Amino acid sequence: MAKFEYYTPMDIASAFRTEQDVAVFLEYEVEELVALCAGKGDDFVPPIVYNQQGRVFNIEHNFTIKCLAKFLEDEAILGDFSLVENASGGAVVKAAMFLINGIFEDYFGIVRANNNKIDLSRYKSRGTVDMTKRFYNVIVMKNGSNVRRFSATPFSEKAIKTLMSAEVFQSLEAIAKDENLEQVAFGIGKYKEYIEDGNPVPEYVEI
Repeated sequence: MAKFEYYTPMDIASAFRTEQDVAVFLEYEVEELVALCAGKGDDFVPPIVYNQQGRVFNIEHNFTIKCLAKFLEDEAILGDFSLVENASGGAVVKAAMFLINGIFEDYFGIVRANNNKIDLSRYKSRGTVDMTKRFYNVIVMKNGSNVRRFSATPFSEKAIKTLMSAEVFQSLEAIAKDENLEQVAFGIGKYKEYIEDGNPVPEYVEI
């Protein structure tokens, strides 16, 4: 990759000019995952977890951004792209959507955050239907008594497998597909139900 210079969030596109650039970053992110998990207890919840039903690796958004800032050696990326509590609009969300939806989902096709096929038969109105675009899903993961909340971006298993070496992909699977990991809530609605059922508000996953 050519020397990266960062001034505004739009510059992030120059870090991913080619599919190879994406592949190198994804492998770096797995290396950071392995380092983070080293020496952790049996109940540790990693910031990348696998979902069999969707065949995706759910990656905590802020973990991706932390890795990206370190990978590109520019701490300004953290402030521009990291989600903070109650972030629902503004510059950070625009920047994150540009990276996740614009680059990773629409251009390279490695993220599957939005359904491109909409069944309009269930909408009785003939007016317009506004579909809100999202770049993450709220999920809650459990490992033993350890429960953690994610702002999870779904990366396609099939897509990223083709980009990684077999060795790196196996390292990812060994961590993210741990049979002790259990998804107990998916989506903001189920997350609210989980809390309303008397469960304590989970802390965000460690990154």
